[in-house]
Amino acid sequence: ITNGLLGLGKVFGQDELVRKLLGCLNDEWEPKVTAIEESKDLKTMEIDELLGSLMTHEVKLNKKSAKLVESKPQEERRKDIALKSTHKEDMSSEDELEEED
Repeated sequence: ITNGLLGLGKVFGQDELVRKLLGCLNDEWEPKVTAIEESKDLKTMEIDELLGSLMTHEVKLNKKSAKLVESKPQEERRKDIALKSTHKEDMSSEDELEEED
């Protein structure tokens, strides 16, 4: 969006870009956004520094979610992905009679 606006002649300062980038993140990122806003001077922060910080946080989130999946018992993981499908052709004639009733 900012690149498109730049093409139209609207120029953003570095601090405005940093604030806009932090503002567009979803609720999952709120703790990190708050930490950055409180610990850093946003007026002097570079976009590259912000992106590095956000990418580091994303890697940590991905590792944490991967550990949660690995720590699930094997049986629970199977329940999450196992689906059972029954087709009419597979059903015995007794099952068909019960369905018709």
